[in-house]
Amino acid sequence: MTKKVFKYDMQRGLGSCVVALKKMQDTEKEKFLPLVLWGCSRDMAFDAQCEGCRSVYLYELITEFPDVTPFIDVIEKRLFHSMHSNGWEFQQDCELLAYFVSDGIRRAWKILMVCYRFLMISLDECELDQYGRFPERDNFQSLCITLVSLCFDDRKQRAKIYQKIVRDLCILGKENPLLTVEHFDWFQSVSEDSLGKAAMHKLLHRADAEGDMKTYARLLEECRVMRAEWRKERREEPETADELYKLLKIGKRPGREWALRLACGWMRRNKEQEVSRLAAYYKDEKEWDIRYQILRMLAKKECAWALDLTQLFADSRSEHSELSEWAFTALGYRRDAKVRTYALELLQNGAHTAEAVSMLAKNYEACDRDILVYAVRQISITYWDVAWHWAFGDVMDLFRDPGRSKPNELLHYMYQNTLCSSCREYIVKEMGRRRMLTRGLLEEMRYDCNENIRKYANKKLSGEKI
Repeated sequence: MTKKVFKYDMQRGLGSCVVALKKMQDTEKEKFLPLVLWGCSRDMAFDAQCEGCRSVYLYELITEFPDVTPFIDVIEKRLFHSMHSNGWEFQQDCELLAYFVSDGIRRAWKILMVCYRFLMISLDECELDQYGRFPERDNFQSLCITLVSLCFDDRKQRAKIYQKIVRDLCILGKENPLLTVEHFDWFQSVSEDSLGKAAMHKLLHRADAEGDMKTYARLLEECRVMRAEWRKERREEPETADELYKLLKIGKRPGREWALRLACGWMRRNKEQEVSRLAAYYKDEKEWDIRYQILRMLAKKECAWALDLTQLFADSRSEHSELSEWAFTALGYRRDAKVRTYALELLQNGAHTAEAVSMLAKNYEACDRDILVYAVRQISITYWDVAWHWAFGDVMDLFRDPGRSKPNELLHYMYQNTLCSSCREYIVKEMGRRRMLTRGLLEEMRYDCNENIRKYANKKLSGEKI
């Protein structure tokens, strides 16, 4: 394996990198050490919120080298650099150090403890940034989660760590309203999984519990009551298209929750007539901004059927990028000969390739095979332009539809090239259904960054039914 291929595969979290290192002598591995160090100095996941961090994968790569010291050096440096930053690198660093701790490396535990104390002090001096974010608080919570769940297998040890963190959270909450218990609900949730809900309840509510534990238990209950009341008091959503349109015309814009669920909620409640009425407003609206607000609520799989195709074609060519983007999204859900023709025109002109692939996949015919395969291979795959991500998803939907003459070679291509391991999981299972998984591929998948892919490969290799 060349260094170029190794780096490419490592960015995708493919198990081929681990397998390659396992087959090498220590002297051969040296040329790949800078690449793994590079991987340890940045957030490697495409979407850590869905995939999780790539820490397990990186740790498997690290442990293939005879000396882990250079990696701990880099991780320690990055940990203190990333603690003031948004993103997932800090959590990745914490988890990597936790794996070193679980392997008995005391230096890793000392680093985590120094970081813990440093953040405790820093939190008093930090505040929300201009975007309302508080990276130090988020990172402190990530560190607390790591300490209570990953460093030790012994539950008694985890319980001691949990109690210490609870005491410190009570201290922080007294001094700063931005550090009160309700801001650490993720920590509480993971702690319940780590210690067990029954053990957690006993720890917080036993008769001889110390003052801070009792205080923390009371604050948790207050948070639960407060959230329940907040859900009851949330502003009522519009029940009809007319109500929604009036709000839009007086300048009120739907929040993210409305945009995600309002029209789809109408469909679930058998209110298709309201979706149709809202689509009529979209077709007739002259102000592009209001048309855009309506379109982003209807450009969903459940609702796109109601939208006027002529208007969608026109909006896809709009100079307003937001309107164009949502028009293409809606077109990707429409099965219609006109959409297929439009997709083929775009591909012929080399314009909006990813969007055209989505439309063609939805309207695929056997004669489109070569065109689709070529087009998918032309889409640029980068971290910053994620049009490929949606196109790959739509191509996967094509394989779920009944019918023959599907371009199986695209499954292997997407497996090798997608940056998203969550998507790769579905690709792998589809390849399995189509008997495309060789023993060599399954051996690689045993070391994939995606835990479910690793489990799937192990079951396949062991002959278990899946």
